Amino acid sequence: MIKIAVIFLLIFMVMGVPVAFAIGFSGLLAVYFGSSTPLFTIVQMAVKGINSWSLMACPLFILAGGIMAEAKLSDRIVSFCGELVSWMRGGIGCVCVVANMIFAALTGSGAASISAIGGLVTPELKKAGYKPGFVAALIAGTGALGPIIPPSMNMIVYGSITGESTGKLFVGGVIPGIIIGAFLIGITVYYAKKWNVDAGTGNFNAKRLWKTFKDAIWALITPAIIIGGILGGVFTATEAGIVACIYGLICGLAIYRTIRIRELPRMFRSATEGTCMIMMIMGIAAVYGYIFAIENVGTIVTEWMLSITTNKYLIQLMILALMTLIGMFMETVAAMTVLLPVIYPLAMQVGVDPIGFGVWYCISTVLGGLTPPVGVYLFQSMGIVPAKFKEVVPYMIPIVIVVIITMLLIVFVPGIASWLPNAVM
Repeated sequence: MIKIAVIFLLIFMVMGVPVAFAIGFSGLLAVYFGSSTPLFTIVQMAVKGINSWSLMACPLFILAGGIMAEAKLSDRIVSFCGELVSWMRGGIGCVCVVANMIFAALTGSGAASISAIGGLVTPELKKAGYKPGFVAALIAGTGALGPIIPPSMNMIVYGSITGESTGKLFVGGVIPGIIIGAFLIGITVYYAKKWNVDAGTGNFNAKRLWKTFKDAIWALITPAIIIGGILGGVFTATEAGIVACIYGLICGLAIYRTIRIRELPRMFRSATEGTCMIMMIMGIAAVYGYIFAIENVGTIVTEWMLSITTNKYLIQLMILALMTLIGMFMETVAAMTVLLPVIYPLAMQVGVDPIGFGVWYCISTVLGGLTPPVGVYLFQSMGIVPAKFKEVVPYMIPIVIVVIITMLLIVFVPGIASWLPNAVM
């Protein structure tokens, strides 16, 4: 049955069938031709796959992200970051990094960050002398912080599948997200010095910084409200999504007055469309979970890896290599839902730190967004700039290396991800 599923999955993906349907059709055909299981049970499996309280956070944070974008919070964040770092060498590029880090903490979505922040900073980056290829690579790399810095859709999915605390995963992503952001700032400053571009304004103005800070304060405190509420036990990660939606509406309707009541149905419709994609993948992937269970794939993979080594670090490196390869050809949520039920028990069996593993596993999924042929973040940023693929590749390589280095750091020093949640929760 597993052979049938894999063969049809590869065929459908080569044909360009959307990943959710490719997984669904291949799973359906595998069950139909490879077992005597009644087909109506597939529907039951799919419903069971999305029947999760923690997974409820997905539509809530998707809606919250849409509200934040509609409220034009990104404009105020970029203005504040401009006054904060634009005075230094590579300052405008650093604005892109810092603004994306903040906006990622509002939405949890890489695509939303790229769309909102990328569109605002691209003209300024090009005006400052950055090459289109570097601009596209930087926007894609900073957009990839969305699934890492809390609230993260990937971490919500991970928590729903494994049963790990989504709140701890959120907090665990803070330090790795800052590390990647710091690396990206370093790359930007190095590029600016090497090519003698973006000398910065050289004029730090505390008054203007304070003015933009006051203007953006309601947007800037959003991450503190979400993470602080989770840490303080005020609400769960799922309930945090409700808080984010309500807070975003207050900002957009009452404080900044950038949202009109008549626009709400469109925002809800857009959030519903985004949610449907994730839920469809989650539900359909449950069929693969059934196939793996019947075929005893988890045991086979576990025994195979343990026959090679029992060292938890080497096993994590093997999983990392597998995720990197799979992520290049499969959308992030799909890759997680298909592989995680097999890989997670193995990692726990050899004594891997569950939070550290969860954080770097979620980080590994962004590699697929930065590399072809899927390359969601890469191609989205290329469209915004615009830039050609051959122009972007040389600058994307060091960004991919940065992501890999961060994952390796967590593999060998899991405390980078687990220390903060264990200390405060």
